[in-house]
Amino acid sequence: MRITPVIRPALAAFRMSAPRMSAPRMSAAAAGSAAARVRSSGAALRVARALFAATAPRLLVVAAAALVGAASGCGGGSADGTGASPPASAAAPLASAGAAGFRAYEFETCWGSRGAGPGQLYSPKGVAVDGDGFVYVADRGNHRVQKFTGDGGLVAVWGSKGTGEGQFRVPSRVAVGPDGTVYVADTRNHRVQAFAPDGAFLHAWGHEGDGPGAFLQPRGVAVGPDGTVYVSDERAARIQRFTAEGRFVRAWGKLGGGEGQFRHPKDLATAPDGRVFVADSGNERVQVFTADGEFVAAFGGHGEGVGAFRGPRGVAVTEDGVILVSEYRGQCIEEFSPDYAPLGAWGAEGDAPGRFDGPRAIALAPDGRLYVADMANHRIQCFVPVEE
Repeated sequence: MRITPVIRPALAAFRMSAPRMSAPRMSAAAAGSAAARVRSSGAALRVARALFAATAPRLLVVAAAALVGAASGCGGGSADGTGASPPASAAAPLASAGAAGFRAYEFETCWGSRGAGPGQLYSPKGVAVDGDGFVYVADRGNHRVQKFTGDGGLVAVWGSKGTGEGQFRVPSRVAVGPDGTVYVADTRNHRVQAFAPDGAFLHAWGHEGDGPGAFLQPRGVAVGPDGTVYVSDERAARIQRFTAEGRFVRAWGKLGGGEGQFRHPKDLATAPDGRVFVADSGNERVQVFTADGEFVAAFGGHGEGVGAFRGPRGVAVTEDGVILVSEYRGQCIEEFSPDYAPLGAWGAEGDAPGRFDGPRAIALAPDGRLYVADMANHRIQCFVPVEE
């Protein structure tokens, strides 16, 4: 059974009046029982309202929880946490209708479970896709990188906790260059490491500090169409630009809320035309720059409605310029037009397939699939764009 898409624009008005609280998880049995009561009772509206108030002050959550009773986790996954593909009845995205240009996505698959074994994940924060469709994950809590096929088959694992070459201390983001080089933001080692696609160490740069080429907890990494590497230097409140070999080119930004200033810049992404998009999380916005760091635009701002943010953490840009932003506290993905106008949003809090618990980085594959690092659910989710 597929979940009928839920209309998200109504959520904007609802959020303005709804109480701010976290939605407790509902088991499949509890949800099924609640749905049965709704069907059998003549007071269906009163029961539905009570269920809504008790389980989620979010319109999108109750629609699936009460009527479908979706199983938690990735469902139907293998014992080692790889290649998880849930039953069709358990998974469908909670999507929204939106403005013209909105692109709906459907849940396709997910993989991962909390643990340290091959294919398992512990608070994954970073995800990237190369030109051949392989998926790289910054497995933050396990201090390693894992490489998967596009449907979750484990290919390679490298790294361990430490300060040596190929070791990590809390890797936060990962990016892939046009030549296949894999770049990892090795956050607490205050450096960026570069690897071959099979995990062989190539080189590294950076050390703790606030000078050119030094870092104070590099959080995000992205690669431009020409191979230029951009790094969000979180505690230094700036973006740094490097050559593919790690040579410092320039830096921009400082602490603040003005144009070109940052508070906790997290993820960043590059567009096909070379623009740089920064998830300026502490300022609840996304900022846009030229490849040289000149300010272009900013959009978002703290709020509950579509077009506003509650913890922007990940950003990605499609080939035709649509901007996708993950909200850590909003538990959703928002979409914006190439000229930064809000189009709509989709997502819900929870651990069933298609829902999120603290989504972080997002990445687009060459075929248009969207991968989400669903951090607190310790998994990667894959969504496919819905054909009109």
